[in-house]
This record gives sequence, structure tokens and C-alpha cells, in this order.
Amino acid sequence: MKICKVRPNYNQCCACLDIQISNNSVLDCKKCSLNNKTYELLQIGTGFWSGDYAMVQNDGKIEKVALSRIYDVRETKGEN
Repeated sequence: MKICKVRPNYNQCCACLDIQISNNSVLDCKKCSLNNKTYELLQIGTGFWSGDYAMVQNDGKIEKVALSRIYDVRETKGEN
């Protein structure tokens, strides 16, 4: 089984930065809860309109994300 992490999308990061500016604070992006979720990597594909994508699963919810947002891909010894 392959696991990976998914970076937040552009809009999520912009919203976080707006909150930081309004609160006069600076947060570490490496500690972001959205940035540190672990997903099961199900499939990688290419779409004509959408480009390269990955299908990932977390807590039973399957999402289609841009392949450029995927990082820290690892092979684990688990259930197959």
C-alpha cells in the first residue's frame, strides 16, 4: 500500500494567510493540519482537460487532487 501527503490548495493557503495578516501573527506551514494528513494513494492518471491527477483516500473519503499537490510518497507494509 502506498501512502502520501497532500498539500493544501491555493485557496486554502490564501485564506490562512489572510487570517494571519488580520491577526498580526505568523504560523509555520509545516505544522498546518491540512498539510500533515496522511492519505492512501489509490491511483495516478492523466485527464484530457484536468491534466495529471491522483486519487487519494482518507477516512473512507476518496478525493481527486492535482498530482503537483502530492508529496512524501512511501510504500508501507500493510493490508493489500
